[in-house]
Amino acid sequence: MLGLMALGLTVVMIYTLVKNALIGTQLAPNEDYQGSVDLIIPIKGQSDFYLEPWLKNLSSPNHSGARIKIFILIDGHHPNLNVWQELQNKIPFVEIISFISRPVGREVVPWMIDQIKEKITGNVVIIGDPELVPTIDAFGSIGKLVSEKRKAYFVLPQTQKLNTFSEAVACLNPTLALASTFGFRKIRRNVSHPLVSISQGWMGMPLSMFKDFNWARVNISSWKEALVKGWELENQTYILAFGEKHLLRYYPEDLKIHAQQLGHYWAELWQKGERSGFWLYLITLFIWSFPVFFFFSHPFWSLGSILLLVLYRFFTKIVFQESWGAMALHPFGALFWLGTCVWWIVGGLKSKYGFSRPS
Repeated sequence: MLGLMALGLTVVMIYTLVKNALIGTQLAPNEDYQGSVDLIIPIKGQSDFYLEPWLKNLSSPNHSGARIKIFILIDGHHPNLNVWQELQNKIPFVEIISFISRPVGREVVPWMIDQIKEKITGNVVIIGDPELVPTIDAFGSIGKLVSEKRKAYFVLPQTQKLNTFSEAVACLNPTLALASTFGFRKIRRNVSHPLVSISQGWMGMPLSMFKDFNWARVNISSWKEALVKGWELENQTYILAFGEKHLLRYYPEDLKIHAQQLGHYWAELWQKGERSGFWLYLITLFIWSFPVFFFFSHPFWSLGSILLLVLYRFFTKIVFQESWGAMALHPFGALFWLGTCVWWIVGGLKSKYGFSRPS
């Protein structure tokens, strides 16, 4: 039964990934868009930032034609504050806004966005995660897409190639899981929304959609889940797009640091109540690692699963431009994610109940 379930779900993932790849739009250099774009980046406690790629991509002259402003919202005294300030000193269209305190009982990200709502005046508004690094062309490309369609776009990043082992772990992230399940309209509310909350990307929208959204009434930790739930009530849709080489997701090259960050990641998901996304992603990890765990007990189903996963990863290669080496290490990446989850569970139980080995 497990084997049949794994094969069936893998087929569904292949179908939806191919469908989304065919329907989704790829970001491309665009010099025709002459409007203004405002990018909002909320910074939370565990948010990471990669200064050198940001400076490399955005210090060059603005060839896109778009007028750009970047607002960096920081919750309290963030350890990377001085790094962001260095970015502000070198790039004139970056503004840092730090919030030392907030009202009790309010989630930080929607509250921070609500505080700067009146300062946002761009024709197109983007809210994005700090781990993502754009090129200057990303702004003009998203600006043109949003202004032409008058709809919101959720842009999925391409994983940067830094280290083969680390890339094998990094590319098996919830963003890939979202791209592999998004598209079934009838189940989108139950499946896509929780995965949106833990995926990384840019949500671009017209200024009117941003202004009409009542951030003062939102008290959900994930700004992405807040947006899609609010739009669902208003019967508004959003479209998937893919970043190509214009929106890159960075990650730690050191596997030890990577493991520590993933441990914090699991804890944050659980503590902030994003349980649906947590369990859905665990199910996806189970599908990705099924042949490893059940090869000897279910060899027939495992071989079938391996063949389907090879086909599946071939399509992810086309969509997300992963390296062949990272794809070959697919089982390693899936086991690494599951291992960090188990490590977090064991460590959490030990710290909570004070388990210790007898001397």
